[in-house]
Amino acid sequence: MVGGNTRGRRVAHVGLVALVVLCWLPLVVIITASRTVLNPAFYSQSLDRAHAYDRLYTEVLPDPAVDTLLAGLPIDSSLVTANLRTVLPPATVQAMTDEQITRIVDYLRARTGDVELAVDLRPIFGNISGLANRYIAGELGSGSTYRAASVQDFTQGVLSTLDDIAAGRPPRSLPTIELTAQDTDRVLPVILDRVDPATRDRVGPQLRAMLRAGDVAGALALVGPQLFQGDERATTSLRTSLRGSTLDLGVRLSDLRDQPAIRAIDRLHDVAATLGWLTVLLSVVMAGALAGIVVLAGYRGVSRVRAAATAVVAAGAGAALLGVGLRLGLPNPLRPLAGPHSPLPPGASAVLVDFSRRAYGAVEGDYLRVVAWTLVVGLAAGGLSLLVAISARWNRTGRRRRVATAFALTVPVMVTVTWTAFPGAAAEARQLCESSPVLCDRRYDQVTYLATHNAMANSEDRFLGPSQDPTITHQLDLGVRALLLDVHHWTPAAQVETYLAGLPARTRDALAPLARGAVSQRPGVWLCHDLCQLGATDLTAELGAVRDWMTRNPTEVVTLIIQDDDVPASEIAGGVAAAGLADMVATPPADPHGRWPTLRSMIDSGRRLVVLTERQDLPGTFLRGFYRYATDTPFDAKRPQDLRACPRNRGTAGAGLLLMNHWLTDAAPSRRSALGSNAAGTIVARAERCEADQGRRPTFVAVDFSTIGSAQVAVDRLNRVPTSTGPAVGG
Repeated sequence: MVGGNTRGRRVAHVGLVALVVLCWLPLVVIITASRTVLNPAFYSQSLDRAHAYDRLYTEVLPDPAVDTLLAGLPIDSSLVTANLRTVLPPATVQAMTDEQITRIVDYLRARTGDVELAVDLRPIFGNISGLANRYIAGELGSGSTYRAASVQDFTQGVLSTLDDIAAGRPPRSLPTIELTAQDTDRVLPVILDRVDPATRDRVGPQLRAMLRAGDVAGALALVGPQLFQGDERATTSLRTSLRGSTLDLGVRLSDLRDQPAIRAIDRLHDVAATLGWLTVLLSVVMAGALAGIVVLAGYRGVSRVRAAATAVVAAGAGAALLGVGLRLGLPNPLRPLAGPHSPLPPGASAVLVDFSRRAYGAVEGDYLRVVAWTLVVGLAAGGLSLLVAISARWNRTGRRRRVATAFALTVPVMVTVTWTAFPGAAAEARQLCESSPVLCDRRYDQVTYLATHNAMANSEDRFLGPSQDPTITHQLDLGVRALLLDVHHWTPAAQVETYLAGLPARTRDALAPLARGAVSQRPGVWLCHDLCQLGATDLTAELGAVRDWMTRNPTEVVTLIIQDDDVPASEIAGGVAAAGLADMVATPPADPHGRWPTLRSMIDSGRRLVVLTERQDLPGTFLRGFYRYATDTPFDAKRPQDLRACPRNRGTAGAGLLLMNHWLTDAAPSRRSALGSNAAGTIVARAERCEADQGRRPTFVAVDFSTIGSAQVAVDRLNRVPTSTGPAVGG
């Protein structure tokens, strides 16, 4: 009878362990799903890991399919894609993506019946207008003023100014007058009547304070941009091309339901409404089974803790086997989007597939963590219980044996920990030059540097018609070591009109509303291209940022090649000094054919900033003429074939430095062109042609959109250093 009871209890114990395992398997799946595919943050993190927001500008926009999409626009598509990061910054992309994430999660939570991948483009249209408004508002304070004779004249002058702003015309002058509190109450409603009720409520108190303080320019800058609609034709054309404000990517989850993984997601969708109750039920049943195991262990005279721990370990092992089965049976659901038969453009397909790969890996990782913790908890509980039992026996052994055993266990552990903590104690530090030790003993003119054309004209600083995406310091972070900069005094009104007159008609019509609203004059020296009104940064401020970057990165050598059409060399040198770079600038050899120092000696001396100007030269100083030391290639290439030869353009034959201008010139810097021209093979092949034609490889490889393509890889090949896999420095 006792034997029968024992066997029955064993059978019951095995049954309860099996019940724990069967309850834990779906719980692991539910826990993993709740932390991943049913959690919006999971998708955001996967997008970040795939660098999706940056790749939109470096892979999706350069895709030729984008040209087809924008073919109906009345302006050159390259002008649109070049400026799209300016009107569609990463923050807006993230907000639009969050909308898609919400759709996906709503489907998985059974709130909707399908997932439609479509993008609401209204934020883009808003940003286009917002960009124009920013330039309009920024110029209101730069005009002249006149004294109004009465409050009535002042009010009429303000209304006329608002009419000019609404039409995209810069006001010639602004009225001024000292307003009493009663006068302000008379003027304020007349101005607010021009804007919608929501804007009135938002700006009313601030507008009153500005008028009362006599800040007319600030008041108009607050209200005026709300009235400007100069770019409505462009956005209307875009809406017409897209047949509305929504871009349908042509992919729905229902289109992929023949895939095994999608069928599994459909099952999750079907049971999502019951997951909460199912989780509670499974947890209660499993807890009851564990309690039963503990009770039976007491009857059988075995350790209750170890019995429960064994059941937990069995549950973890079962979940591990289930994970293997799921991994084999559920492939990446978005993998069919890769390849020539994908319904998406190749650039978008690559980004989406990479995102799905990382997301799929995150699901696997989260599942494995739950399984691992299950096994750890079970093994730890069982191990502690066993340790307690061993300790009881240990206390009954002799003192000498306990000491010997402890010593035998402790010494290897201490040796292992010490070796792990100090693995490189005998290693020697390596000196880096331009992020590589192999370049230190090369002379400055024996190294090839990645250079950015119009480095200041970047979308991150909100330039229209940008040539780059990151700011100057971010370009340095990403491996750029030579910056091609244009310095100017602020563009006068006559030059704005001349510039617009020389543009193609469609481009001129697109830019005219912005330029008309930004005719102004500002003192100082600026980094800008063509029109400072379409994007500019202060020279001294940008040089100060370069100084800070070089201070953070003490083993890097940087070169500035400055186009100085209308700014005296003394003002450029003054900007360098004002930025605190006087102790960092290197003086080039007095003889154009003289010997340049090695990178190591430049870094050791601290003189590691080379500043060269195109048109001016100050002998005996650090500021020397670029073409005394260098030649360059033509900078007006129109076709990819033009980037194969290496003819000399400016400079004297046999010069020690060579600037390879390697971009295509069109209506605007072209992302699509950069995808081809910045390919490593293209750059290396042309550099080798330069070596054959001009007797030397390029010193500077200047490109547009340096983050597109593989220009850095090409430069590493030319320098014969290991290829960079990421940003050169932390910056």
